[in-house]
Amino acid sequence: MNLLVIVTILASFSVNVALSRRKKGSSPKPRGTFKQMCLSGDGSDYRGYVSETTRGHSCLNWNRFPHPWGPSHGLGNHNYCRNPDRSLTPWCLVRREKRIVRELCNVPKCSTPTVKPPPAADTELTCGERSERRMYKVVGGSFTPIESHPWVAAIFHRRQKFLCGGTLISPCWVVTAAHCFSDGDETNLRDMTVYLGKTAINETDADKEQKFTVERLILHQQYNDTTYNNDIALLRIKSRSGGCAVKSESARTACLPPPHTRLPAGIQCTIAGYGMEKFMAWHYSQYLKEAQVKLISQADCKRKLYYGDLITENMFCAGTPDWSTDACNGDSGGPLVCEVSGRMFLFGVVSWGDGCARENKPGVYTQVTNYNKWIAAKTGLPKYTQGLMYPAK
Repeated sequence: MNLLVIVTILASFSVNVALSRRKKGSSPKPRGTFKQMCLSGDGSDYRGYVSETTRGHSCLNWNRFPHPWGPSHGLGNHNYCRNPDRSLTPWCLVRREKRIVRELCNVPKCSTPTVKPPPAADTELTCGERSERRMYKVVGGSFTPIESHPWVAAIFHRRQKFLCGGTLISPCWVVTAAHCFSDGDETNLRDMTVYLGKTAINETDADKEQKFTVERLILHQQYNDTTYNNDIALLRIKSRSGGCAVKSESARTACLPPPHTRLPAGIQCTIAGYGMEKFMAWHYSQYLKEAQVKLISQADCKRKLYYGDLITENMFCAGTPDWSTDACNGDSGGPLVCEVSGRMFLFGVVSWGDGCARENKPGVYTQVTNYNKWIAAKTGLPKYTQGLMYPAK
């Protein structure tokens, strides 16, 4: 009897062990584990294996660098392109000479139709990104496609007359120069139109351009039209549908640096605009142009040889050693941007100068970082003016 009980207990134990092993070895049905292997939307859910940027550079391993994202964003011990911060498209970190910068990746698009997402919009965390492409060289700069400077706005008066440039700093707001508006606060907003995505001021490209009316014009309350001190203004733009700028390769925002940030003299930055190609020219440049200029110290710019006491603390100068490159008439209000850690930051607004590309007469720019608090107060966008994407020292 005791032997029978023992045999029964051992048989039952064997069955339980076998069932337990089968349960542990079985694979449960996956739930929520599908990851996109191709580009859909902004690619934030891309989990494929592209590891090379559009410029042909090999991506670096994500785990080599500190970042605020984790495995849920597709990051880990690999070097595949990802989009953890919902930028324009997947990207990665690469080594460019002695610097570590971020570059966009060319991920194949999905062939299957996807549900159309709501219009994308830049945030304070996705600013300053661009698709870098160049066209051909001309004297004093380069003709350049709008994708290289997607924050450049073209401001028109009475529809057809080009007035000034500007810079998109948030989906609804453009920074420009106060001197562009000779009527001041009496400016008729119904006569104004703002375009984003324009490579040529007298051509229309419906696939790239976005058109806006001006809902509000805010001139700095202490702007002086004699000295050009406080030469800064804000435009609130609105599309026909009532919306703001939609993020695309030809329409992006430039970053604002932290308040009162200044770069040292000699740093190379970029200006862009549709202005005249030489002083007293009969017409503006048909196409958007860019040029590289170097920052000049305040001490040098205040020398009598340059501008002396005409330079205030709200201005700075930039030019080239051979005086061959400068902003000119029509570039007013446009951006001077500087690259910092792979993003483009708006440091200056084209303001004034003595002629164009004259020896010892560099271009003068409004010091944007003196106005972060003013911009935040007028736009109600304090996060955009904190310089969140500017690298900490």
